[in-house]
Amino acid sequence: MSENKKALLNQFDALLAVTTDMVLLLKDDRVIGASAGDQEWLDASQLLEKKLSDILPQDMASYFSDLGKKAFESGDTVHADYAFRPEHMPFFSELGMPEPIAYKGRMRAADNNVIVWVSKNMNDRKRLERKITHQAQRDSLTGAYNRRALLPVLEQNVAQSIRYDGICSLLLIDIDNFSDINDQFGWDAGDQLLRQIVTELHRMKRTSDFLARYGDDQLALFLSETNHEQAMLAGERVRRLVHELEVPYPTGILKCTVSVGVSSIIGLEDTAPDMLKRIEENLAVARHSGGNRVEGEG
Repeated sequence: MSENKKALLNQFDALLAVTTDMVLLLKDDRVIGASAGDQEWLDASQLLEKKLSDILPQDMASYFSDLGKKAFESGDTVHADYAFRPEHMPFFSELGMPEPIAYKGRMRAADNNVIVWVSKNMNDRKRLERKITHQAQRDSLTGAYNRRALLPVLEQNVAQSIRYDGICSLLLIDIDNFSDINDQFGWDAGDQLLRQIVTELHRMKRTSDFLARYGDDQLALFLSETNHEQAMLAGERVRRLVHELEVPYPTGILKCTVSVGVSSIIGLEDTAPDMLKRIEENLAVARHSGGNRVEGEG
C-alpha cells in the first residue's frame, strides 16, 4: 500500500473516531467499515462483513439498498429520515439498542463502488424541540398553559360542540385587587399566591378540562361537555376554593378573592370570539359589583 493511501486511510479513521454520527461503509450491500459515533450501546465491530439483510428487516434492507443505488446513479448525496425500533430489529436489539431512535441519514457514493452511509441520531434534538414547544405553550411562572395555547383549544372545541350538538363552557377567573397584594407583600408574594391558586385548580378540575393563564392576574378554565348551569356551579366552587385559601408567607398569610365570568355556547352561530367577548363582559360585571362573585349569561 502506498504511503499516500495509508495517509488517507489514517485520516479517514481519524474522522470516523471524532464524528458523533453512525457511519457505515457499504460495498455490494455489505458493511466493510463501521463507526458507532455516539451510539454507546452499539459495538460497531459486530456490523463488519454483515449484509444489510443480516442486520435489518427485509423491507428496510431493500429500502436502503435502493437508496445506495440512487446515490450511485445520481452522483449526489441522497437524504432520508427514518427510525430504528428495537422491537422491529432483533439484531440491534440484541446489541443493546435501548429505545426507538430517529435518524437523519445521508448516502453518497465514493470510489471503488463504496457507499458512505451517515446516520445522525435526532432523538436529543427532537426532545429539545418538544421541550421548546412545551415551553412556548406554557406559562413560565405557574406551569399552566398560556393564552396562546388556550385559543386553538377553545376554537376547536366550540366548533366541534356546535357541529355535534354538544355543549361546553368557559370560566374567566380574575384575582380581585391583585396589585394591592403586590404592593403590600411584594411581587414574590403575588407570584407565590398565583402559583398556589393554579395548583389548587389543577386538583379541582377534571382531566378533560383545560386550565390556562389568560393574563397577568387572570386564569381561564375551559369546561368540555358542561352546560351553563353546571359551569355556574363550577365557577362558584372556584370562587369558594380561592376565598378559603390561605398561603403562608414570611410577612404574613396571603389571602385573596376572585371574580369569575362564565360563558357557554348559546346557539348554532356561536363562535369562540363571541364567547370570549361575552365572558369578559360578564367578568366586568362581577368585578364592578364588588368582586368575589360569579356572573354568567343573562
